Amino acid sequence: MTDQDAHAPPAACENCATALIGGYCHVCGQHAHSPLHHFGHALEEVFESFWHLDGRIFRTLRDLFVPGRVAVGYLAGHRVRYVAPLRLFIILSLITFFVGRLTLHLDAADGIQIDAGPAKSGIVVGDTRIDESDFRNAKTVEQVLALRTKFMGEIAAENRKSGTGPVLAALYDFAKRKIDDKSRARMLELGATPAQLRLLDTPFDAAAVRAAAKTAVSVSGPGAAVPVTAGSKDLGILDRWFVHRVEKIQENAELVKKNPDELLKRFLGAVPGALFVLMPLFALCLKLLYIRSGRGYLEHLVVALYSHAFMLIGLLLAFLLIGAQAIPGLPAPAAGFSSLIASFTLFLLVPLYLLWMQKRVYAQSWVKTLGKYATLGLIYSFLLGMAIMYAVLAGLSS
Repeated sequence: MTDQDAHAPPAACENCATALIGGYCHVCGQHAHSPLHHFGHALEEVFESFWHLDGRIFRTLRDLFVPGRVAVGYLAGHRVRYVAPLRLFIILSLITFFVGRLTLHLDAADGIQIDAGPAKSGIVVGDTRIDESDFRNAKTVEQVLALRTKFMGEIAAENRKSGTGPVLAALYDFAKRKIDDKSRARMLELGATPAQLRLLDTPFDAAAVRAAAKTAVSVSGPGAAVPVTAGSKDLGILDRWFVHRVEKIQENAELVKKNPDELLKRFLGAVPGALFVLMPLFALCLKLLYIRSGRGYLEHLVVALYSHAFMLIGLLLAFLLIGAQAIPGLPAPAAGFSSLIASFTLFLLVPLYLLWMQKRVYAQSWVKTLGKYATLGLIYSFLLGMAIMYAVLAGLSS
C-alpha cells in the first residue's frame, strides 16, 4: 500500500458508517479526512473551525448593530449565518458583567455611607438593633447576662408584635443564637465560671424574659439574669432556604458596611441569573402584545434574546468607558467625554434601537408600535426592578 493510499479518504464515514459522497458525511457531518492521519489535515481543520466560528461571531455582531436584522434573518430561516440567540445571550452576559466587576468600583470615599456616626456592627431585628459594642463595653459577667436578658426581652416583644409563623420564628431564633454567641464570647473573655456559662443553656421562659426586660441593665449578681436559649422549629424546604438566605444577609452586612464595593461586585455577579429568569417573562409579554401576529412563543423568545444581546453590548461599552476614566494620566475632558458617551449609549441609543427593532420585526404601523412599545416598557420596567431587587438580595445572601 502506498502512502497516498494510506491517506485516501475512506469509503464510509468512520463515525456512523454511512457511505460517503463528497468530503463530509451527509448524515452526521463529520469530515471524511481524519486529522490524525495527516498533519496538513489537522492544521486545515483547526483553521477551518477557527474562521468558521469567528466568521459567525463577527457576522452576528456586525448585523446586530442594524436594528432587527439578525432577528428577522434568524426567524426567516437563515440560522446558519448567525450565532444562536441563547448562546449569544449567555456569552454576552458573562463577558459584560465580568467586565463590570473589573471596571466598576464603589467605596465610602465616593460619598456612600452605610450608617451615620461611629461605625457599629450587630444584629437588626425589626425596630431593635443589638450592637456588638454593648457586649464589648460590659465590664463584668453580670453585666453581660443583664444585656442578654434585655435584648432577649426586646426580641420577644418584636416576635409578639410581628405575629407568628415558621419563617419569622426561625428568624427570631437566629437573632437569639447570635445574642447567645456574643454573650458567651464576652463572658469567656471576662473569665466566667462554668456555672455562669451554664445559665446560657437553661430553657427559655418567655414570661420571665418579659419581666426582666423592664429591669435596669446593671445588676448585682448572676442570679438576676434570666436564662434563655433559642428554640428551633420544624421548617419546610422553602422556609429553610429563606431563613438561610436571611441569615447570610445578616452575616454579610458587616462585610458590606466595611467595603461597599463588595456589595456592587456581589450584585453584578447575580445580575446574569436574574436576567436569565426575566427573559421568558419578556418573551411572554411580546406574545401577549402581538398575539395576532401568528408567531409562536419561541419566535418571540428569539426576539427577546437578540434584543437583550444588543442591550448587553451597550452595557459592555458603558462599562468599558467608565473603566477608561480610571486610566492614570487621562485628562479630565477625556474622562468626562467617556462618561457622556456611556450615558448616551444607555439612556438614548439602546431605547431607540429597541423601538426600531420592534417596528422592523413585527412590521406594524408606527402608532401601534409606539403604543405597544410604551406598554412593554412599563411592564419591563417593573420586571426589571424586581430582577434588580432579586440581584441585590442574592448578592447579599451569597
